[in-house]
Amino acid sequence: MSTGLGRVRLGPAHLHGSAVVLRPPRFTDFTMWRRLRLRDRALIEPFWHTSPLEWEQRHTETLWVRECLEAATAARTGKRIATVIEIDGRFAGQVEIGGIDQRSRQGEMGIWIDSEVARHGFAGVAVASILDFGFDVLGLDRITAPISPGNRAASQGAAQIWFTREARMVLHFDVGGARTDHDLWAMTRADIPPKGFTETWIEWVLASRAGPVPPGAALPDRMPAASTIALVSARYRAGQLWRSVRRIWPAGALALPVPGVDGAVLRTLRPADGAAWRAARRNAIAAGSEFPSSSGHLAWWREFLRGTAGVRAPNGLLLVIDVDGSYAGEARLLDLDLFDRRARIQVWADPARADDDVRSAALRALLDYAFHDLGLFRVATEIESGDTASAAVTARAGLLKEGTMRGFVGRSGHRTDHDLWAVTTGGAPHA
Repeated sequence: MSTGLGRVRLGPAHLHGSAVVLRPPRFTDFTMWRRLRLRDRALIEPFWHTSPLEWEQRHTETLWVRECLEAATAARTGKRIATVIEIDGRFAGQVEIGGIDQRSRQGEMGIWIDSEVARHGFAGVAVASILDFGFDVLGLDRITAPISPGNRAASQGAAQIWFTREARMVLHFDVGGARTDHDLWAMTRADIPPKGFTETWIEWVLASRAGPVPPGAALPDRMPAASTIALVSARYRAGQLWRSVRRIWPAGALALPVPGVDGAVLRTLRPADGAAWRAARRNAIAAGSEFPSSSGHLAWWREFLRGTAGVRAPNGLLLVIDVDGSYAGEARLLDLDLFDRRARIQVWADPARADDDVRSAALRALLDYAFHDLGLFRVATEIESGDTASAAVTARAGLLKEGTMRGFVGRSGHRTDHDLWAVTTGGAPHA
């Protein structure tokens, strides 16, 4: 499946006599991409990620070629399907599902569209088409869309196409030059209409809306210079190689004190922890813990090797909760985004060696490191609804509940409702 994502073509879906197709981005899309993005700057930039570059500088041949290369790479790995919205053969925007996690069958959707064809149902066709593909072909069970509360058009569109607002995520993204809250909108497999999203959406639009304003004329395609493509490609491949090396290069040992618990530290995983790591999981299983990981020898070595790179490790920063020299659990920062300065956090303790007081103290210690040493702005976690013990531990560490995510797969591996908890820089209160 993943090897074919870079060649996906969805449609045509027909609305108001026009054909809507989703296809992979091409180098030759550069001219129209730049024209539309510069013209619609006032509509897009306030809700687009912050950059030190001017808007014009963010829409060069070099950056478009890089975007195409990144889309193709992510498609090959099965982590993202990025498409261009094409209306009657004319470039009209982009829509994607990124952050695809095949284990949990979840992904995140994003879209922007030419303002000349907005508000006539075409954005909904694009969203509906990629939702149908995500659920029916990719086998996803949950697709989310973070939207700024100030982006009323996007919020109204999400509600119209049957997304559900689940939470207000405080300081979630840095967009338009400021760190801002975002609403979490989500769609689950249970929300799929009987006829699918695309057919249902088109029927609804035709029954409730007038025809669209004719789209403007397309500009001639222009391929970026061959030298630009070659140079950007070479730099991109070199960067990929360097990032791959950094993900496996051993990081320095780390030890963080756990305030309030005598003899307790958070420290880097060691090869000698293998036996205690396996025993802790056996204790968790016997106690009916949610912890899902295998306790076998191969699982241990895979976990150890994946964690050697520290904050750069593919599975995030993993630290052992060490109490009086004994392995008592682990604390992890995952989905660690040092560009956008946010992460998810998980703390788990062996019930035979540490109680909820230790869990809460370890959580506070790792949060302190995340905010003060790594410079993060936001850290979140997910707790199964009804798990009052974990909720109490999380609340004592300063996190606040933001909402409930339907059909989410958490650390237990169970697909069920989870409450979203988070804390922001300095423990800032939620709005």
